[in-house]
Amino acid sequence: MKDFGLTIDGKHTSEFGLRMTSMYIPLPNPKLNKISIPGTSGAIDLSEVLGIVNYEERSGVQFEFTVTDERYEVWASTITKIAMWIHGRKVKVVPDNDIGFYYMCRLAVDSTKNNQVLSNFKITGTAEPFKCEVQASDEEWMWDTFNFETGVIRELADMEITSSNKEITVLGGGEPTCPEFIVKESVNLALIHDGSTYNMPAPGTYRFPQVKVGADDVIFTFSGTGKLSVRYRGRYL
Repeated sequence: MKDFGLTIDGKHTSEFGLRMTSMYIPLPNPKLNKISIPGTSGAIDLSEVLGIVNYEERSGVQFEFTVTDERYEVWASTITKIAMWIHGRKVKVVPDNDIGFYYMCRLAVDSTKNNQVLSNFKITGTAEPFKCEVQASDEEWMWDTFNFETGVIRELADMEITSSNKEITVLGGGEPTCPEFIVKESVNLALIHDGSTYNMPAPGTYRFPQVKVGADDVIFTFSGTGKLSVRYRGRYL
């Protein structure tokens, strides 16, 4: 059985002998926009003027590990292997206690050795504001990462839009996100949403900034006919 840890770009920390001793992934600070008016008390808060809260990066991400390496030569080799794997890189991090989600992080590695038997490794860095679902709606389903208590199943790949099938429901998840419409076949295919029409006249990938899916389910209506996938991945704090 592997030690508790992280999967980073497809490799688990236990493959390098790392045993986690602590983990800290902070919540992101909100981006605040306050205007102080001379001669008045307080300030005008415009942080949510567009109806949403924007966030800074998650700074101060930190994971600590021990390694049983026994010799200083092995420690040096382990440092090189781990540094070549992740140091300074932007990587996808999946914690073992939350395997349905990943964090995009830029990480750095540091290590100390205070005795002959054990060494300590510290992996630090920053993460993007939101954790994202491992499974996108157009990908083949993977049950081994599915959380039966909180997970959402979306199967939105290769759907036929016909005269009798004009609607697609996307189950919501977290922060508002623009889905991608990957068109494989189109005969005057168009998306109709909130009173606006978005044409998708040829095969290709379409993304419309005005079209978003957030916490609530969204029903998309189409005109014309064709075949498409909807790529959507929930994002959460």
